[in-house]
Parts: sequence; structure tokens; C-alpha cells
Amino acid sequence: MTARLDHTVRLSRPADFIAIVPYMLGFHPERSIVAMAFEPGHDPDSGARGLRVSVRVDLPEDSEDSPEMARHFAELLTRHDIGRVLLIGYGPGWHVTPAMDAVCGRLADAEIEVIDALRVEDGRYWSYYCRDPECCPPHGTAYDATNNPAAAAAVFAGYVARPDRAALVATLAPVGGPDREQITAATRAVCTQVRATLARDGGQGWYQEGLRQVGAALDKVKAGQELPPDMIAWLGVLLTSIIIRDGAMTFIGRYDDDTHIRLWTQLTCRVEPEFAAAPAALLAFVALRTGDGPLARVAVERSLAADAGYRLATLVQCALHHGLPPEVTSGIDHAGMAEEISAQAAQYPDRTRPVLPEGW
Repeated sequence: MTARLDHTVRLSRPADFIAIVPYMLGFHPERSIVAMAFEPGHDPDSGARGLRVSVRVDLPEDSEDSPEMARHFAELLTRHDIGRVLLIGYGPGWHVTPAMDAVCGRLADAEIEVIDALRVEDGRYWSYYCRDPECCPPHGTAYDATNNPAAAAAVFAGYVARPDRAALVATLAPVGGPDREQITAATRAVCTQVRATLARDGGQGWYQEGLRQVGAALDKVKAGQELPPDMIAWLGVLLTSIIIRDGAMTFIGRYDDDTHIRLWTQLTCRVEPEFAAAPAALLAFVALRTGDGPLARVAVERSLAADAGYRLATLVQCALHHGLPPEVTSGIDHAGMAEEISAQAAQYPDRTRPVLPEGW
């Protein structure tokens, strides 16, 4: 998975790089190897300006799987045209070292320079490259990430580092309590109304209503307002139409990315779980577009949990697996697609109708 840091932060010591990683990933990594990848020829001592991307992979459970993991890791970095990396492994030596050795070997074959390779465990780090006992003692070097200037700069810029990946996953968990009860009731009422309309005459104007609801929701989120349960219910139902889902994507660029992230996050958490595939996939796509690989990945997982074959989610998943950069989405004129999608909706009105999950 990949992540980017869009603000200038000065990184000069190993502790600085260790401190900034959780803010790039959105969580504190465990049992992982992270590559901080720099522009070819960039001197990392000059700061993070040349930091192109970070790539994280899980450590294999079995050391025999390290060569395959290292091959995939090197392929990800090669696709980004990376020239230099700083590697950080998280975990005990017996687990990190075989994987780190395999990765360093693969990167050497790919002519990617490894500036340093560190191992981090329990508030200390060790360098696989430094042999000077004065700067790299055998017992490791203690560091304090919480008081590190690089971490402080990341917090000031609005970045968040959650305790672990599970905490990031939890940000997209379905809500409970009174809000869930109200949305469940609202969704049942909407489904009853939709079934009656479909049984009577199929209904007209589903696509236009879908665009109206998405636009109204984006306006509310942009204004800092929470969506009412009935709007959540209607959006969840309407987005079961693939054409309406595609129509929602035409709003990308017409509203800032943060507004889209907040809308699709709210919908992913608040719609009935059976309706989460579309909003979670839309969240994954926007996260991919903004370079937030960790969020994109957990959003994909949430979408596929609702619908194991949901096409948009599998496409984003494929892009993440192959390490495709955010730039792959930059050439898409989403607003310009509105006319084409509207024409499809007019030509195929049956495809604009909601497709209610079983039991609803």
C-alpha cells in the first residue's frame, strides 16, 4: 500500500523517519517493512520534499515466503520509478531480518539504492548498515517519536496516526445505538416505498433523483452538517444502481476531495451494512486518487465485505496491489463524464432502478 505526505517536513535523523511513518500510513505499523522512497538523486538529509511515496508490506509469517514478498515489494517500487529508499522493519529480529535481507537483495538487483535499513522494536531502532558502535550500539538506539519535531509538524498539518491498523479499520465500522435504529427504520420505509413504485410502473427519474440526493449530501457535508437518517437511507438505496453510483463520481472535481472523503466515510459507516458496497467503493476510489493507500485498502475491504464481487472495489484493490500511483486517476474528467452517463441513464432506464438486497 502507498501513502503520501503533501507538506514539507524536514527529516534528517533515523528517529525523524521513524516518527513520520505512522502519519504517512495513518497508523503505527506492526510486523511490517516500510520503504520511504525518494526521487532519484534526492538527498534525504535535505528533508521530505523529495519523498515520493511510502510503501508498506506485511512481514510473511514464514521466512521461506520472504523471497516472494521481496519480489512483490521491489516490483511496487520499480513501478514508481524509485531511485533511493530508506527501509524500516517493525518487529523482533528473528522476524524482520530474513525479510529485510531478501528485500535489500531484490532492490540491489533492481538498482534501487538503499540509504539505510532499520529495525524498530519497543522504542529502539537498529541499523543493518551502520557498524559504528558509537552511533549504532548493539543494544539499539532509543527514540521518542511523540516529542519528535517531524511528528509535531505532521500533527500540525492535520495528519493522524492511529494506534494500529485495526484502529483505522474501526473508523469505517457500522455505527450503532440510536442512530442505527433510526437509519434501520428509515431504510425499511424507503425500501417499502421503492418496492411499491417498482411494482406499479417501474418509476421514472431515478437517475435525476440520485444526482439530486448526492449533490444535496455533498452540500451538507461541505457545510459541516450531519446527514439526517432519511437522507442516509435514500442514498444507500439509490446507490445500489450502478449508473447512479457512476453519476456520483461525476461530482469529483466539483467538490474538494476532503468533502468527498467525509461524505463517503459517513455513508459507509451509517448506511445499513448490506448497502455499504457502493459508498465504501467510492471512498476507496477517492482515497486512491488522493494517495491515501491505507484508507483506500480498508475501504475496499469494507465494500467487498458487503458485496464480494463489487466491481469498483475490485478495480481499486487491483490498483493497490500493483502499486499504481494516484496519477492514474488524474487524467479522468469526471465532470465531463456527466453527459455520457446521463445518456446511458436515458437509454437504459431499467439500470437506474435500485436493486434492493435480499431481505429488504
